[in-house]
Amino acid sequence: MTLESCKDRISRVYRFLHQFCWEPGGRVEYYLYIAVFIFSFVTFCILVLGKSRKVKTGQDFSLAGRSLTATQVSWVIIGTLVGGVSTIGTVQTAYDHGITAWIFTLGSGISCFVLGCFFAVALRREQVATVSEFLGRYFGERFRYYTSFFNSLGMFIHIIAQYLAAMAILESVFGFSQGVSMGVTIILMAVFVLSGGIAGAGAVGKIKFFMLYGIMILSAGLALYRGGGIGSIIDGLPAAGGYLDFFAPGVTPTLVDLGSMVAGVLSTQIYLQAIFSAKTVQQARNGAFLSAMVIPPIGILGVIIGLYLRANFPQLEGGSAQALPFFFKLALPPAVAAFCSAGLLLVILGTGSGLVLGVATNLCLDGLQTIQGKDKNSTHSLAAARFCALAVLISSAGFVFTGFDRAILQWSYLSMGLRGASVFVGLCAAIFMENHLGSKGLRPILYFLPIAYLALNF
Repeated sequence: MTLESCKDRISRVYRFLHQFCWEPGGRVEYYLYIAVFIFSFVTFCILVLGKSRKVKTGQDFSLAGRSLTATQVSWVIIGTLVGGVSTIGTVQTAYDHGITAWIFTLGSGISCFVLGCFFAVALRREQVATVSEFLGRYFGERFRYYTSFFNSLGMFIHIIAQYLAAMAILESVFGFSQGVSMGVTIILMAVFVLSGGIAGAGAVGKIKFFMLYGIMILSAGLALYRGGGIGSIIDGLPAAGGYLDFFAPGVTPTLVDLGSMVAGVLSTQIYLQAIFSAKTVQQARNGAFLSAMVIPPIGILGVIIGLYLRANFPQLEGGSAQALPFFFKLALPPAVAAFCSAGLLLVILGTGSGLVLGVATNLCLDGLQTIQGKDKNSTHSLAAARFCALAVLISSAGFVFTGFDRAILQWSYLSMGLRGASVFVGLCAAIFMENHLGSKGLRPILYFLPIAYLALNF
C-alpha cells in the first residue's frame, strides 16, 4: 500500500465521519436524539406507573377513594385539561391565525375559576361519581343516560385531537408512518389509562405541571431571543394576516369558541371527576382555583412560539401541526430537544388517557349498570372499568383513520361545545334554579340542545 493510497483512505474515512457523525444532523446526533427521547420517556412512565400499585378496586380506579387534596385535585385537572391542544394545538393555531390561539387556555382558566366559585360545592356535596348521575337526581334516570351518551361523545371527539397531537410527535421524532404512529400511541395511552386510573391521572398531572412549564418557558424564551424580541417578531409577521387580532375569525365566532370552552370544561366528566374525588368540599374548590391560576400562561407561551415561527419560517415542512416539534429541533441541542419532545408526548398521552378514563367511567356506571342492574359492586369492578377504557381507546383510533380533515384545536372546540350543549344548561338549572325544575319547557330544551349543536356543526 503506497503512502498516497493510505492518505486517500484516511481522507475518505474522515469525510465519512464528518458527514455522518460530527456534522449537525449527522448519525451520531440522530441516534443521541433517539436515545435521549426513549430514555426520558421510559423514566417518565416509570414514575407515573408507580401509582398503579394503589389501584385495587373500581372505586379506586375512578375516584381514588375520595381522598384527593387540593393540589392533587389540581394535578388531575391539569393532567387531563392541559395536553396536545394547549401545546401543539396552540402553537399550530398561533402559526396559522395568531393570538386567537390563546382562546383554549384562557377559556380553561376561566372555566376552572367558575368551577371553584359556583359549582364545586354542590357537585362534591352530592357524593356522586359522574356528572350524569348528578343530573339524573334532578331530571330523572332517562335524562341521566341521555346526557351521559352525548357527554361521552364530546370527550370521545377530544381524544381524537390527542391522537393527532401524539402522532405529530412520533412522526417528527422517528419518521413513522401514520399507521405505525397510531399503533404506538394506542399502546402508550393504554399503559397510562389501564394502570393508574384517576390516581395515575394525578401523577401525570404533577409531573406535567413542572415539566410543561419548564419546556414552554425555555422555548418561548429562545423564540424571543432568536427573534430579537417581541417587537421584531411582530414586525416580521405578514401584514394582512390579522395575527395580532384576538377576534380575527370574527367577534361572534371567537366568543362562541370561548363560550364553548367554558361550558365544555364545566360539563366534562373527567374534570368534574377530580371534584368528586376530593377529600372535602374546600379541597375541591381550592384545587379548581389553583388550576385557574396556572393554565392560561401556558397558552401565552405557545402563542409566542407560533408567532416567531410564522415570522421566520412561513413554509413549514410537514404542515403547521409540526410547528412545535420543528421548533425543538431548530432551537435546542439534540439531547435537550429529545427531552422536551418526550415530555411533550407525556403531556399529550396524559390528557388523552384522562379523557379515556372519563368516557370509561360513564360507560361503566351509566351504561353497564343499566344492563346489569343497580348493584354497583358487580358492575363497577376494576376489570369492567379497564375493559371500557380499552374499548374507547380502540374505537377512537378508528375514527382517526377515517381522515377527518380538521386542525387539532378545531376538534377541541367541537368537543367542548357538544359537552356544553348536553350538560351545561341542565347543570346550571340544577344548581341555580332548583325551585323551577318542574317547568314544562325546560326538559324539551335540554333534550334538544345537543342534537341542535351537532346539526349546526356537521
